[in-house]
Amino acid sequence: MTRKLMWILWPAFLVAGIAEGITFTLFDPRDMHVFGEPVDLGRTAVYSLGFFLFWAFAAASSALTCFLQRSPFEVNRCPLPQAERPEGCPKRGERGGCC
Repeated sequence: MTRKLMWILWPAFLVAGIAEGITFTLFDPRDMHVFGEPVDLGRTAVYSLGFFLFWAFAAASSALTCFLQRSPFEVNRCPLPQAERPEGCPKRGERGGCC
């Protein structure tokens, strides 16, 4: 689990840093408006919020990638040991079960 978190959060951190640099090179936080109203925060607060927003979006993208790259074995495996599977479970391996 720790390894997957690193696969998700570290690349997202790097991408957020790059996105932060590009965005705030082009836009001044004091000139930004949200829903037509000027942002009433200091520059440091806007930089911080922007970074965490970019990090969240990049982490969601990395998490989706990790989710979609799972093998068929990981998707279809049963978490219960064979003896603890319910009656009639096709993966229980007994005669008379469905399928």
